[in-house]
Amino acid sequence: MNDLTIDYKARSNGRFIGVLRWPEFETLWQALAADSRGWYVYGPEEGPPPAKPCTPEQMKAFLNRTESYLRELCTDTRCGAVYTDSLTDPDFVKIYNPRLMGGCGMGKAPLPQWLISHIAPVSLL
Repeated sequence: MNDLTIDYKARSNGRFIGVLRWPEFETLWQALAADSRGWYVYGPEEGPPPAKPCTPEQMKAFLNRTESYLRELCTDTRCGAVYTDSLTDPDFVKIYNPRLMGGCGMGKAPLPQWLISHIAPVSLL
């Protein structure tokens, strides 16, 4: 493993804040949309990690699509499927599939459906 692999995996397993309520989600989503440093969006189950960050247009489309998806599946006052290192100045965000969260006795924890970071991702599989 190289340093980038170790750093990405360490960051993905680091300390995160649960985004439990929709107002917190909206704050985070605004911060992600406003940050122009370049975001990598990686879906471990969707294929290999991307080699380059999203364009601003791709990021906006991803955020819109993902918000619709989460609001459809998380219909009460709680979001609960998103975790971040900061609500207002995020560098790393994990989004889980709400259908796969909270299973008792399912073995190991599920992988996030998507990871968003400024760090180039490495495969988590």
